[in-house]
Amino acid sequence: MVTEFVSLLRLCIGSCLLVYASYSDIKTREVSDLVWILMSFCGVSFILVELFLGSGSLSLFQLFKSLAVGAIFAILLYILNFGGADVKAIVSLSLLFPNYPSIISQSFHLHLAPLPMTGVPLLNIFVLSMLTNALLIALSSPISLFLYNSIKKHISPLMFLGYKVRIAELSAKKNFKLMHDSIESTYVWGGVEPTEEVIRCLEERSQKGKLREVWVTPELPFIVYLTAGFFTAAFYGDFIFLLLF
Repeated sequence: MVTEFVSLLRLCIGSCLLVYASYSDIKTREVSDLVWILMSFCGVSFILVELFLGSGSLSLFQLFKSLAVGAIFAILLYILNFGGADVKAIVSLSLLFPNYPSIISQSFHLHLAPLPMTGVPLLNIFVLSMLTNALLIALSSPISLFLYNSIKKHISPLMFLGYKVRIAELSAKKNFKLMHDSIESTYVWGGVEPTEEVIRCLEERSQKGKLREVWVTPELPFIVYLTAGFFTAAFYGDFIFLLLF
C-alpha cells in the first residue's frame, strides 16, 4: 500500500513539474532551477523513506541502476549540446523515479486499469523508458508533418520537415525557423532565425503580392518530448520493450 502511495505521489509531482517546465521553456526558453531542485529534493525524500523505513521495494542496486543510466544520458545530452533544462531533468527524474512507478487499482479502491497499462518492463529503469519513448515520439514528427501537409495538399519535398504559414501570422508564432532565405527564397539548411528584420522583409514582399505563405519548421524544446515520454512510459509503458517482446 505504501509503495503504491509513494508511486502516486511521484507521478503527481513529476507530472506537475514537467508540464510547468515544458510551458516555461516554450514561453520563455528558460526553466527555473527551482523546478529541478524541488524534484530532486522530493526524490531524495522518497528514497530515504523507502530505504530506511523499509516501506517499499526499492533496493540500493535499483537506485544505482537509475542514477547510473540517468548520469550517462545526462552527459550524452550535454555533449550533444542539448539545453541545460534537459540535462537537469534527466538527473532529477532518475532521483524521483529510481524504480518504475507501478500502481494497482486495488490499492486505493479505484476502478482503474493498473499502471503502467502494459506492465513494468524487465529492466525496470524508468528514466530509460522515458527517454526512449521521447526519442521515438520526436522521430515520429516527420510522419506527423507529412500527414498534415497531405491533408492540406501542400505537396513538396519539404513536407516531412515543416509546414506552410501565412506571412501575416508569423509575428504571433513562436518556436519555429524559416526554411527559406527571405530575399532569394532559396532553401537554407538548418533554417533561418525569424528575426524582426526578416519578418519585416517578408511582410513587405507580402504587401507587394509577391509572397503569401512560407515554409517553417517547428523548433519545440526537447523537454516537451521528455514530458510526452514521461506520460507515455508512466501510463502506457515502454515502447521499445513492447516492440521487442
